[in-house]
Amino acid sequence: MTRATASPLPAAPSVNPSESTPPSPKSRFPWKKRLVATAKLLLFALIVAWIANRFAKDWTEISRYDWRPRPGWALASGLFYLAAYVPSAYFWRLSIRWLGGAPGVFSAFKAFYVSQLGKYVPGKALVVVIRSALVANDKTKASVAAVCVFYETLTMMATGALISALIVAVWFREHWLYSALALLTAFCVGLPLLPPIFVRILSILRVGKNDPTLQERFRALTWRSLFVGVGLTSVLWLFFGLSLWAAIGAIGVAVGSFWSSAHLLVAASALAVVFGFAVAVAPGGLGVREAALTILLIPFFKTLLQAPENATFTASAETLATIVALVQRLVSIVAEVAAVAAFYAVDFGKRAVGRLRRR
Repeated sequence: MTRATASPLPAAPSVNPSESTPPSPKSRFPWKKRLVATAKLLLFALIVAWIANRFAKDWTEISRYDWRPRPGWALASGLFYLAAYVPSAYFWRLSIRWLGGAPGVFSAFKAFYVSQLGKYVPGKALVVVIRSALVANDKTKASVAAVCVFYETLTMMATGALISALIVAVWFREHWLYSALALLTAFCVGLPLLPPIFVRILSILRVGKNDPTLQERFRALTWRSLFVGVGLTSVLWLFFGLSLWAAIGAIGVAVGSFWSSAHLLVAASALAVVFGFAVAVAPGGLGVREAALTILLIPFFKTLLQAPENATFTASAETLATIVALVQRLVSIVAEVAAVAAFYAVDFGKRAVGRLRRR
């Protein structure tokens, strides 16, 4: 009896790994990645060029006047300006977390401050694009981040308009028109923030249409969320008032204690920024903010010039108000560029340390 011999198994065909694994989209179209990177670089260069040109024009304008620059006060104005955005940036990150995202603290704050340069492009839509793109990751959708940009910005503007309207109504009743305009702005900006209306708007716009759970997550933005935002962004307007106070000191005027004129400075800052925001075609509120601030500060400077310590000033209140409006614009531009440079320097340092540790 013969034993059956098993037939040998057929040899597995040799497979070339490069043939079995299809190339990834990134490796298939490397030029797309380079094109996007080039477009981002060109856009950044255009924004920087515009800011540099604006700075040169404002500096030429301000050089026409006789004033006494005080660098320490200018530095304080810039620091107060940057500090003002901290509660707003925190609120934006908090909103993303409420909607299920998980942005890192550093990446969220970096995205917030870098996006401030986007407001110098007419329409201000680039702020949304920059901020949502920089914070997006595996746990944070760009669409969620973009929704929260609108939520945070509208909350900030509605709060500023409401605060300024109340201050003008209580302390400056003769300027009732400013109060009425601020109240109208607060209503128009704040109405879409009401939770039922906000969720309904997102549904009409079909935001998150490819994610059936996202619409339900939007309901996490409740009345409590709105009140938290109002509280945080109220701190922002206080620091904007401090920045304006320091800008007045930066031109050599003895301005006195901040708290003695805090109500006026906060109201003037809020009205100027809100009116500049309302004119969407004005890059960064350019022109609108300066005009509003100048008009609002003239009565204040008339009072300051009556003080003995400011008796040596020969410039009129109108001239000083114009100088301060220009100085604060220059200070804000320098502060924003410096903040962006600092964030990227820290980011570069972290990456360099990471590379060294992997070696």
